[in-house]
Amino acid sequence: MTETLEQQQQQLEKLLLSEDLEELNNLTGHFNIFNALKLQNNEIRHSNFLAWLMTPYETHKLGSYFLKEFLKEAIKDYSLDENIALSLKDIAFCNFDDTEVKREYKNIDLLLINHTNNFVCIIENKIWTGEHDCQLERYADIVDNEFKDYSKLYIYLAPYNDCDTELLERNNQERKVYYIPMNYEQVHNVINKILRFKANSISSDVRTFIEHYNNMIERNIMGQTDKQIVDLCRKIYRENKAAIDLINENNDFKAELFETLLEILNKRNDVEVSSTEDFCIKCLPTNINNLDKLKFAKYPANDCIVHINFIGNFRWKNCLYVEIGITGEYNNDTEENRQTRDQLLQFLQDKLGFKKFNGKDNWKYTPYVPVFNAEDFYRCVDTEDLKQCLENKINDVKSIYIDGLRDALNEFCK
Repeated sequence: MTETLEQQQQQLEKLLLSEDLEELNNLTGHFNIFNALKLQNNEIRHSNFLAWLMTPYETHKLGSYFLKEFLKEAIKDYSLDENIALSLKDIAFCNFDDTEVKREYKNIDLLLINHTNNFVCIIENKIWTGEHDCQLERYADIVDNEFKDYSKLYIYLAPYNDCDTELLERNNQERKVYYIPMNYEQVHNVINKILRFKANSISSDVRTFIEHYNNMIERNIMGQTDKQIVDLCRKIYRENKAAIDLINENNDFKAELFETLLEILNKRNDVEVSSTEDFCIKCLPTNINNLDKLKFAKYPANDCIVHINFIGNFRWKNCLYVEIGITGEYNNDTEENRQTRDQLLQFLQDKLGFKKFNGKDNWKYTPYVPVFNAEDFYRCVDTEDLKQCLENKINDVKSIYIDGLRDALNEFCK
């Protein structure tokens, strides 16, 4: 039976007056410095915090405790693996007090160097992004060349154990490098050790800071929620199912966002939409001359190999981002097409100021730039407000991704 508008309004009002909802707000409304500063998905900030904890002489006064426990946690299941140069015993009996922790040394997220023990460790930290452009192999080559006689450890840290290839061939040689996959639940476990065994040796400010970080990992990365909160949510849903279902039915922001974005792009005179698929809108700047020179993509056939991509990363970040992508069946293409594609890659890097294009041979893309997120969406009071906000966001990236790309392609294709 279809409910009347009056019945639906009564159900929503009942939910708003629920004391359980008030209790839920109290349970989930605790201040967290990392969430307040929007750092939970910021890879650089995670690496900075870990570097601070790992540096023995830093202000936390923990010495090398966290560093040693972190390495022990990483290696514990791989200690007997013949691909690993060190054992758990080696780590346990090593003194790490004079370890140097470097950030972004030759683009390596975290590089640990201990000259006393001839030990070096790469930690590649990825929050919701994968490794790109053979970077793991490159970093291993850097360390091999600069620290030839050192024992080496390679760690790939991600929200889950999702290192695509743990054994990675380098430069088509037989020599291989083994990255130990490590996840943030393991980091969480190590921090719990600090809070259990070292709480009395650190200041209250440091303890609070570390607790905030650990709670943020628990909720935002591990996806864990306190049992009391889970039980209360279930109770609220049971008692207010109709109202909550009604809210969900009218709250599909992903579909509305993409419908609105597509409408805006179709109305603009500076871009032309090429295709849409699975929360991805491909488009090109208008007024490009001699574009046929670049129309040798395989999927779809004879499509242009370069596009502006507006892509929704809703699984992890609830974020719409923009990138420039270049596609093509590189290995199966003609020599002329491969040369054109390689020349275009280098040309766009130079003209648009991108450091590099990521990806494999048959797909290259610029580092993605966030354009719009769920918080932006919910700040919009209505559809017209959403349209204006999206227009403004597109205009923010227009100089490079639309106008800049147009100028570059016209120069390349002339």
